[in-house]
Amino acid sequence: MLKSRDFITVYWLSGFAQEKFEIWKGRKDKDQTDPDSTSFTIFLLMPLVEEDEAHLVISSTEQGFSFSIDWFPGEEFPLNPFFTADHRELLLMGEFQRESVFLHLT
Repeated sequence: MLKSRDFITVYWLSGFAQEKFEIWKGRKDKDQTDPDSTSFTIFLLMPLVEEDEAHLVISSTEQGFSFSIDWFPGEEFPLNPFFTADHRELLLMGEFQRESVFLHLT
């Protein structure tokens, strides 16, 4: 299901030290090492500040979807899937503490 998704947009809403909203965009990495996961390299679009690229991995397990990102090494966060009627697009939503993340895959 994730293998046919080449592009990702990440909407990150944070409520920790200060409230902020970020939009990241990226493409699936060419080298996929794990058959149960898909990795992406993402770049910050908004706000207009200079940031290093980030690496995000979405995994599919018997329990459902989860993601990890290099900002939080060794941690995985559960995701709830939402599909369009034709299943061409997928939105995954994750929440943890005061963070909300939406991963839009096309």
